[in-house]
Amino acid sequence: METVNVTTELPLAATIAEVLPLDLNPLDEPNDDASLWDRYFPNDVPFFKMGLLDHLLRRPYHAVKLMGPLKIKQLADDYRNRTYRSEKVVDQSGNEKTFRLLLRFDGDAFGYLEGDDTFKIYAPTPELAQDIAKQFRRYVKPQAANKPFHYVISIENGGANAQKIYIDRPLPVTTEELALHYGADFPAWEKEWRDRLYRATSGLTIFHGEPGCGKTYYLRALSARLIDKAVFYVIPLSEVELLANPGFVSFWIEQTKRHKNKLKIVILEDAEELLLPREAGSRDKVSNLLNIADGFLGDFLKIHVVATTNAAVRELDRAILRPGRLIGQREFRRLTRVEAQRLADAKGLTLTDQSDFSLAEVYNGAAVNSAFNGERQIGFAQ
Repeated sequence: METVNVTTELPLAATIAEVLPLDLNPLDEPNDDASLWDRYFPNDVPFFKMGLLDHLLRRPYHAVKLMGPLKIKQLADDYRNRTYRSEKVVDQSGNEKTFRLLLRFDGDAFGYLEGDDTFKIYAPTPELAQDIAKQFRRYVKPQAANKPFHYVISIENGGANAQKIYIDRPLPVTTEELALHYGADFPAWEKEWRDRLYRATSGLTIFHGEPGCGKTYYLRALSARLIDKAVFYVIPLSEVELLANPGFVSFWIEQTKRHKNKLKIVILEDAEELLLPREAGSRDKVSNLLNIADGFLGDFLKIHVVATTNAAVRELDRAILRPGRLIGQREFRRLTRVEAQRLADAKGLTLTDQSDFSLAEVYNGAAVNSAFNGERQIGFAQ
């Protein structure tokens, strides 16, 4: 099998025409001078990728998609002399991460990396595309066996980025543990709710209750309980447009293809902005949420949304509580003294002198912050 030469260094000052030689005959088409700039809106095709697509326009190509997660830093270092374009993200701590790469190989072949879990090879022949893909398989990280995870979704450079986060902490994944933490009736409620999830194409579920009562803790456990049946996505409220913006429909279609036969469950934490009675500034966001819940868009994207709130259910927008609108809703309440004592005995804990308890108070005492009520983090893996 042919081995692709990857050692030639690209001239740093080369133009796009020099680096991407146009050595294949384009197909005839009217208005040949028209560019992709005239055909797409910014959210359809990122600026970063536009030069590549312009080059491939009306030329034969074959693509192979390599699924990650990938060893991005090693890949970027090994192919720095083949890099034509790159984009990096620097977080608040100064940590640098490569977000996009465009590589060029011999034989008019290209590699396009976006995020940390997709690398796509374009080549004039299927054989060349496959050959390059085989060489890049060494950058695919080993799958963590049966380890729960979720994706944190963000908008970067006009596109959706999905970062996989594994959950390392112990979780109440058995029926007995759920009953200890959330009351004796919880396992029966969960079974009924999960049955409705499986039957419905899309829908909205609301978890409500005061802080520290275990809404996020249960969602972590749920990702472990449904590890073979569902994929979880955490979307910050600042990025909630990912649910309904037409520019991101392709992202959800790709996720459906990647995770065939699995539910897509989107987590919106502290979603009071969407769930409380609508004001002028939030009406569009609420309408989009309702459309996802039981509208045509939800049927197409096949997304289940679980929104959490500290507000009481009576305070929520009436449109959200309309009969038939919700797949389910659950109050995560405080435990009675008897229930809390049962949990404390099972975990070797000592309770303070009070009549009822949040889970945070059972595990840490009434005056101590914890993972249940501590500093907020994006996602629920920490």
